[in-house]
Amino acid sequence: MYLIANIIVCVCALGGFIYGGTKFFRPKKALYAQMITLSLGCIAFGRLYNIVRLMTGGNLTDSFQLGFLGLIGSLMFFFSSNYGTVDSLVDDYSKEFTKYRVIALAAPVAAVLMYLGLFLFGNVSPIWKIQGAALTLFVLPASYFNLKHLIFPDVEFGVVKCLRPYNLLALIYTAAIFVECFAMSRDIEFLTLICCCVTGIITAAMIPTIVRGLKKWRT
Repeated sequence: MYLIANIIVCVCALGGFIYGGTKFFRPKKALYAQMITLSLGCIAFGRLYNIVRLMTGGNLTDSFQLGFLGLIGSLMFFFSSNYGTVDSLVDDYSKEFTKYRVIALAAPVAAVLMYLGLFLFGNVSPIWKIQGAALTLFVLPASYFNLKHLIFPDVEFGVVKCLRPYNLLALIYTAAIFVECFAMSRDIEFLTLICCCVTGIITAAMIPTIVRGLKKWRT
């Protein structure tokens, strides 16, 4: 079942990566969209490693596996796309918008609480406590800006409003991989499959969502 789960995500993410590459890796295309495309590439290649490991008799649940770095890479690109290319356009860090910055802290706080409950104080092996901590570390900034740009008022440029559907997808993706890691740490195959189905749908939908959002913004 782990093999099927990883194939689903790999195919969906690879399809999104190829589509994003044809749409955005051209002159004068949005760097934001290019970073999201690269995040899908990280997901696809991380899952591909998992597939190869499983097909050669390896195990994903009892030792560290390099495919986990694909999840980390995707979160790094999620964070970089929002913080590096969009956040300065919408937030001048005036007191007027303080409440939105505070509300956005709910996402990283939830991630910490999930880590404490599911991994640190849960009945899991030390390797999953470490992997859970690494995942949480990169979830914190990525989820903060995803939630911030989901709720932040679009007072001037209009880009945040058009990209809200993507930020919602990114938050769902983050929650799905967190629960997937929890399921794998306890070897719950059916829950892992469900999480991967959700992740596959999300990764397949990301680039079309960004294409529609950017088209709407420019019109």
